Amino acid sequence: MASILSAEEILPFRILEENSSAESSNPTDAVIFVGISLVLGIACRHVLRGTRVPYTVALLVLGAGIGSLEYGTRHRLGKIGDGIRLWARIDPDLLLAVFLPALLFESSFLMEVHQIKVLQHFVLL
Repeated sequence: MASILSAEEILPFRILEENSSAESSNPTDAVIFVGISLVLGIACRHVLRGTRVPYTVALLVLGAGIGSLEYGTRHRLGKIGDGIRLWARIDPDLLLAVFLPALLFESSFLMEVHQIKVLQHFVLL
């Protein structure tokens, strides 16, 4: 009853090929991906300015779509895909140390003083 299945039959998505992408990509692909991501983020914020759709949800959907195109289909995104693969192999601690302070500062800078006063009991818990 039990049959032995290969990895291609079990996983419906393409597995990260580290050897092939490492040979064809260079560090400028990662910079190109960051630049395109910034442009897409700015465009997303501009398009959603008058709507009730949260900006972070739109960015999550956009990122999931781009990631699905690169990893979930047979289509390759070229230099953008190589940049995605370079960023996928980054050390998580480095990523957290670089981006978390900026994200915390942005959130605290935009928070209203009235909200802080109302929620200070919950913050101190």
